[in-house]
Amino acid sequence: MATTMTRDENRMAADRAGTEILSMPAELDLVTSEGVVEQGYAAIARSARLLLLDLTGLSFCDARGLGAFVRIANHADAAGCRFGLIAPRPRVEKVLRISGLYSRMPVFATTDDALALLTATASV
Repeated sequence: MATTMTRDENRMAADRAGTEILSMPAELDLVTSEGVVEQGYAAIARSARLLLLDLTGLSFCDARGLGAFVRIANHADAAGCRFGLIAPRPRVEKVLRISGLYSRMPVFATTDDALALLTATASV
């Protein structure tokens, strides 16, 4: 049985402002999606005010992966935690657009873009 993510893929970064960045595995599918959801929920439970999913290493995402994004986003909304996706590769971005999720959740080109917009709007 495959593991959901390697230690490097599973890095989470937290800063003093309550921001957590969760790196995605190379493939987000039936095998890996539940682990990603659990890690997203855990970040929210640690009182993250902003949760970003770093998609730079994600090369494949199926319907289970999209479902993981939705579950995490809904959980974040319910907890008052802001949420966004960072730097999807073209193939993953296409899946996000076709599914309608690109307009449902914030997608940013870079971490800096996400932090600039989401932290600025949180303080308004």
